[in-house]
This record gives sequence, C-alpha cells and structure tokens, in this order.
Amino acid sequence: MGPLLVTSLLTLPALAVLLIPFHDESGKVDTRNQLSGLRTRQTLASREAWNAAHTSMRRPMRRLAGVMVAVLVVSIAGEIAFDLREVLLVTIPVSQAALLIGGLLLICWRANRVAAQVNQRMARGE
Repeated sequence: MGPLLVTSLLTLPALAVLLIPFHDESGKVDTRNQLSGLRTRQTLASREAWNAAHTSMRRPMRRLAGVMVAVLVVSIAGEIAFDLREVLLVTIPVSQAALLIGGLLLICWRANRVAAQVNQRMARGE
C-alpha cells in the first residue's frame, strides 16, 4: 500500500462528515445547541437563519462529497496502475486536502451569507 492510497483512505472519514445531516428536517427541534453545524454569529442569531443556512448547504455538501470521491478513486487508480514519481505522491494528497478545505470554506461562506440575509429580513420585519 503506497502513501497515496493511505492518504486517500484517511480522507474517507471527512467525506462521511460531509454527508451527516446538519439538523432535524422536521423543524420541530431547535438544533442550534447540538454538536454539528455551521456555528457563526449569523447562524446562531435565530432558528430561521440556522435552518436557512443549513438547508442551503445540503446540495453543495453532497456535490463536494461526490467530487472528493471521484478524485480519490482517480488517485487510487492512478497509484495502482502507474508508477508515480515522488513529486506526484506529495502533490496529489496536498491538492486533495486543498480541494476539500477550499470547498468547505466556500460552502460555509455562502451559507453564512444566507443566514445574514435572513437576519436582515427579520430585523426589517418582513
């Protein structure tokens, strides 16, 4: 088992976290005090902002998980099929981590903006 395969396999738990539901979809329980979720000043300001932000995150998180699975499959297949140079054995896991972290940051930034918009509408009384 090469280092690329090991690194790729270690990424799998992070993918599982992307697919964990963030809140109760029935809306009956206020889940802002639970462990998982985007915990910013905007999302914690109201239950509506929390729900809007996490609803907006669902589809992008699933897409990011799908992209990461595809990248991992290609990386593992590449290591098995080809004799990769050491430079690639370092570059590929670093780019996988950058894709995962960058994707998460972008998704969370957008969700925080959604929560801020909900809070602004509530402050105006809409």
